[in-house]
Amino acid sequence: MIFENVREVELNTVGAQVKIEGWENNYVEVNYVLHGEVNVSVEQRGSRLIIREEQKKKFFNLVRNSGWAEIGVRVPKGVVVKARNVNGEITARGVRLTEATTVNGTVELEECEAEFLKSVNGGINAHLVTAGPLRASTVNGKISLTIEELEDDIEVSAVNGDVMIRLSDFCDARIVASRVNGEVRLVGIDPDDPVVGAGTYRVKASTVNGGVRVELI
Repeated sequence: MIFENVREVELNTVGAQVKIEGWENNYVEVNYVLHGEVNVSVEQRGSRLIIREEQKKKFFNLVRNSGWAEIGVRVPKGVVVKARNVNGEITARGVRLTEATTVNGTVELEECEAEFLKSVNGGINAHLVTAGPLRASTVNGKISLTIEELEDDIEVSAVNGDVMIRLSDFCDARIVASRVNGEVRLVGIDPDDPVVGAGTYRVKASTVNGGVRVELI
């Protein structure tokens, strides 16, 4: 399915495997494959495209819990994406995300921009071309971020998981790291003066029951 004049894509899914890609075309393309008892709806409201996936219901509005969908979305570079998934994964490449959140699933990003990342019972692994402002958090999962350039402050936190942040020397960062029941390691960064470049933006990293590692790459 092809949709034109889209500026924002919103995905709300349960049990789906979601893959989002940026491309050079000026329209959005949506494809999906259904497995079992599941519905997918796609609706354009002005410049916003809304994609929903949910389990089919049987008698007395009880959910069957016996289906899932593979959903693929391709978006022009300027389109922003908000993706929420329960019991499934979110994978994106070359996309600008205002939000990517999962429950019982992972978030995997490559060459993306992001503002808000969250996972409960799953990890986050993201390579970001630019970052900031950014908030990223996990509960019962680790966070691994590789950032090429900062444009604002970022805050990264984990409960029962490790935090790994890799910064290029193009990042003007001031590191603020803390932990409870874990350790903090700075690699290639002076622990007595934890600043990268001009130190313009704050990189705050914290964990409870995990470690923090910030590395200059």
